Amino acid sequence: MTESAPHSDEVMPGGRTLSRRAMLGAGLGIVGQALLGADTGRRPAEGAAAPADEASLYAEAKKEGKVVWWTAHYQLDAAEAVRDAFVAKYPGIEVQFIRQTAQVIYQRLTQNLKAGVRELDVFASTDEAHYTALKKQGVLAAYRPLGLGNLPQAFQNVDPDGAYHVGALGLVIINYHTKLTIPPQKWTDLLDPRWKDQITVGHPGFSGYVGNWVVAMWDKFGWDYFTKLAKNNPKIGRSINDTVTDIVSGERLVGAGSDGTSLDSKSRGNPVDIQFPADDAILIVSPVAVLKDAPHPNAARLLESFYYTKEYSLAMSKTSNYTLRADVPAPSGVPIDRVKWYRNKVERLEKGVPEAIAKWRETFGV
Repeated sequence: MTESAPHSDEVMPGGRTLSRRAMLGAGLGIVGQALLGADTGRRPAEGAAAPADEASLYAEAKKEGKVVWWTAHYQLDAAEAVRDAFVAKYPGIEVQFIRQTAQVIYQRLTQNLKAGVRELDVFASTDEAHYTALKKQGVLAAYRPLGLGNLPQAFQNVDPDGAYHVGALGLVIINYHTKLTIPPQKWTDLLDPRWKDQITVGHPGFSGYVGNWVVAMWDKFGWDYFTKLAKNNPKIGRSINDTVTDIVSGERLVGAGSDGTSLDSKSRGNPVDIQFPADDAILIVSPVAVLKDAPHPNAARLLESFYYTKEYSLAMSKTSNYTLRADVPAPSGVPIDRVKWYRNKVERLEKGVPEAIAKWRETFGV
């Protein structure tokens, strides 16, 4: 199997970027504090009540001046669109953010927690199991964001204690090159020898989307699915978004990709599209949470509440991602409640993703 070059899109103030190695190392020391303005001396009052209305919360957040946000929810341009929409709605609050794969930002956060470094306000991963682990550690702030009722009822209370909430919805689907192939109709079609050397996938050790997909395929078809897939020599990247790069370039023709990244690339005129598999798209419920020791607690709560505004869903639609509000149409033209999808239970992800990563490395050698 082929591993692609590392995919890196960490964004810092002023457009600076960090390599993955530097990013992880920074989590343990002065580099991370200097770049993101970590405040290791001031501890916000735990359990302090947040203002109950938007105007009061904004006023308190504006005093703090900035919010630090790490996200794996969507591609880089979507994260930038969210930042820009937030700043336009709430002038005077700077958004410092990193966009990276889920396992990378989670590793950085766990390093910081062990070292006592407090630099992060809002954590947005695509692996729901990260949140149950963080909740058990007592590091998440229970909070009911303003506007949460704008979510579809099924997604309003993913955590009964309010430690984390839905921040993004997406699907793992089959993506394909529109000019060079007719797409497979099912996940099991990818096992056909005709697709040898033509498939691209991400890596569960980096991507929360890919980890979800691997667990789902394992449960639906058994691990033999991946044993057979390995015989077709898929190209293995890191982020699920790497599949779009491979398909657009013509290096590979089909993949297990993200609906949002694929549709965003299509909207730019690239020869890529999506196929909803007959044997289920994989629904990715990506939570968002405020850290209990957030250096900017009110700005953090304001950003989390922003997820449920119309402006946030418009930013999602603009970048071809599923919206959280029914009053902003789905970019695919197919509302998520009309898609035939399969969702992993969070209890399964807690054990399943680490096991899947180990089995993946054994099967594919990467």
